[in-house]
Amino acid sequence: MAETWDEVQLVADGFERVYVELEWYDGPRAGLADVEGRPHYFQGNDGNHADEADEYSVWPAANSAVELEREQWAIFARWNEHHEAGRVIA
Repeated sequence: MAETWDEVQLVADGFERVYVELEWYDGPRAGLADVEGRPHYFQGNDGNHADEADEYSVWPAANSAVELEREQWAIFARWNEHHEAGRVIA
């Protein structure tokens, strides 16, 4: 069974907030997350070396971009919920 984590505890443990995952393949490849407490876009550098740590490029994101990305994600999540329930014709 999956364990539920408390955000406060995760932050205390050194993790930071992920706002949206824009691409996923064997782990997060692109998205928007806090880096040192400020929102940044991130993009995985294409590395197919399973024995090496993933490397990411990061660049600052404006607060307005964070709002738009979160709104876009919420729209997709609502659509996907309806789609998975068979209430949307794709």
